[in-house]
Amino acid sequence: MGLVQNLVKRIPSSPSLPTLEKLPSLGDLSRQRERITPRLAFFRRRIRLKGNSKISIPLGAVLLFPIIVIILILVLVVRHPSSPARILMPAGAPPSIRKISEKHDKVFVTGCLEPQAQGPRANAAFVVLAREKELEGVIQSVKSIERHFNRWFHYPYVFLNDGDFSADFKATIANYTSAPVEYGKIDPSMWGYPEWVDASVAKEGINKQGDAAIMYGGMESYHHMCRFYSG
Repeated sequence: MGLVQNLVKRIPSSPSLPTLEKLPSLGDLSRQRERITPRLAFFRRRIRLKGNSKISIPLGAVLLFPIIVIILILVLVVRHPSSPARILMPAGAPPSIRKISEKHDKVFVTGCLEPQAQGPRANAAFVVLAREKELEGVIQSVKSIERHFNRWFHYPYVFLNDGDFSADFKATIANYTSAPVEYGKIDPSMWGYPEWVDASVAKEGINKQGDAAIMYGGMESYHHMCRFYSG
């Protein structure tokens, strides 16, 4: 008997069920409803369609209707295939296949095929103006050119710099292309300020462009590059 009594004492007792005295009264419920009702009373107000009309509509429905119309219009505009806003939508399903436009897309009818590398060749080369510290960016550019074009045509590269290229730079470039590569050094007469230009005045103009937040305007080397490419 002592063991049974100890077990009974250790068993947690279940919570007591609410009695009638603890349940909220009807008066309490009505008071809670009265507190909520004024918040919605504004939207429950009914307005007539015309001055003497017997038909009335809740104000909430009148306010909700134009919002629904605007949402539907936005959805239709965004989901339209020719809408520029469609790019804002995440790509869920693949786009529907449409007929090729004979006017604009005729060159893409045959699809993405390997180019005919045995045809006439242009007398051309890729001229790259770069510095030693820009090696990583040069690698990305060469990889892109080779992947999309030059692996079929093998046009040569010409790397130019106002300094000397290191052996490490040349060896790294050779790992990313099988095309001929030439390296050259730009003469001081073609890089920097000409003799007839006041360098202090030119630098002051460059600083003004930098203060005006013009893209690359405050970089002296960028202006030298533009002068070189302009001939």
